[in-house]
Amino acid sequence: MNTEIIYEIQSGPYWDWRVALDLFLGGAGVGALLFAVLLDERFKGKYQRICRTAAWLAPLLVGSGLLLVMLKMGRPFHLFLAYTNFNPASPLWWGGVFQPLMLVGAFVYAMKWRGDHAQDAGRTWLGRLLVPLAVIVGAYHGMLLSVIVARPLWNTGPTVVAAMLGFASTGIAVVMLVHLIRMKLAGRLADEGHVAHFLDDMLVVRNILVAVLLLQLGTFFLWWLSLKFGALQDQQALAVANEISGPMFWWLGIGVGLILPLVLGAIAVWLGEAAHRRLQVGVIGLTCSLILLGGFFFRLAVLLGGQEDLPVNITF
Repeated sequence: MNTEIIYEIQSGPYWDWRVALDLFLGGAGVGALLFAVLLDERFKGKYQRICRTAAWLAPLLVGSGLLLVMLKMGRPFHLFLAYTNFNPASPLWWGGVFQPLMLVGAFVYAMKWRGDHAQDAGRTWLGRLLVPLAVIVGAYHGMLLSVIVARPLWNTGPTVVAAMLGFASTGIAVVMLVHLIRMKLAGRLADEGHVAHFLDDMLVVRNILVAVLLLQLGTFFLWWLSLKFGALQDQQALAVANEISGPMFWWLGIGVGLILPLVLGAIAVWLGEAAHRRLQVGVIGLTCSLILLGGFFFRLAVLLGGQEDLPVNITF
């Protein structure tokens, strides 16, 4: 009797652009929700339009990312098995349980922004309750890769920190970009007084975004140091990733997504923001677009670079 064993091996990376897009969209959705709650707390319902934009973007982005990763799984309805298999030590379990819960909560929160009520106690308390849930989902997106010990490029502490900072920067960027588009379509950008007042109040948001981008740069530097001067397999993982996706990471992820927005923002400040309101609006739109572009390609580069095979080390 002949016994034939057939192995089915997928060529190329198992996790593709859909997983990278899930990490990007999910992180941006988390950041958008936290941004809405922060603005509501800070300005007490003053900026209803931008909070409404952020609140509706949150479930849309998180839901889109969740749909992509479910389609990638091949058996999307198995996601609900997470509720019957208790395994809190697994980040995948976190994502399967808490991401749908956050999606429902974010949708209810967005519904509470309908109408013209500046203050809503129920909405405020719901936003506060969603903050820890959003942080858990954000941590899941950061830890999903870092817990895989077989992938030295991912299995580092700065990987988690970079992802957590990434959802803050991309969340703010997507909200600001979409809100500026809404202002343009509604004709509010033609009102100089409205634009000036809005930009003055959003200076605190700009400062937070600058701080996050600088922290991301510092985190990437520490991540590079930990791999460059780490164990042999860490050095090999960095070398292989640089060879495969280095240009995408350095030129698009770091250059376009972090350094260029900081440079453009510094130029706008040097030229004088109060005297160049139109320039300031243009810089906000451009820098937010660059942050989003770089944020996606950073995740894609790390995802693809971390799945490359490393040389086999043989010690005699």
